[in-house]
Amino acid sequence: CDILCTVTCRYIYISKGLLHLLFKKSETMKLFQILCVLMLNIQFAVISTQLCQYTDKKSDVTCHGCHACHDLDALKRKVENMEQELACLQSNVAALKNALVFNKGTSSGNKMYLTNGQTATYNEAYTTCAKAGGQLPLPQTAKENKAILTLALQQKNAPFLGINDIGDEGTFRYPNGEKISYSNWSASEPNNEFGVEDCVELFNDGKWNDKNCEEKRLIICEFS
Repeated sequence: CDILCTVTCRYIYISKGLLHLLFKKSETMKLFQILCVLMLNIQFAVISTQLCQYTDKKSDVTCHGCHACHDLDALKRKVENMEQELACLQSNVAALKNALVFNKGTSSGNKMYLTNGQTATYNEAYTTCAKAGGQLPLPQTAKENKAILTLALQQKNAPFLGINDIGDEGTFRYPNGEKISYSNWSASEPNNEFGVEDCVELFNDGKWNDKNCEEKRLIICEFS
């Protein structure tokens, strides 16, 4: 728009110069010159004002009356905001589609435990739950542990829980790094058999057992 302003103003100056050369000897022609230049100024003022209205942004008056419509930053910001909102909506729709495959479940308090009936390694199950907007189950009370067990018994398969001691052998933590506040270990567990058991599965009696993360177990996801 600044370019348009510059071109417009130069055109006005050139027009003034040409008219002056052509009509300098005639007072009548001088009057006609003034009227022509005035009309040009009015026309370009209208055009520049309309452009400024399209940008929805303040304008400064420069080069003797020509409006320079500054930057399109406001419009760009609006477009960027809309793009971010669209990306967020697309992400939510994708998560919803992934969650729809979890059609069996139980609940405890404000937590829901759902399964798609499939089995996977710990990392695969973790990713599956994350894509659906959930996480692997993190029982923090006996009631929550029982709710997970109920679903596992329905599927006749042991699930992975969301805790592990991958980063610090023998110290089981939640995904956020905090030490677990509740546990229900089976007798003599965890024992890190063969030095490869960093994840946790839920036995059919509700007790916990440390397990190799590469084994496949029932996918149960926690939603809250």
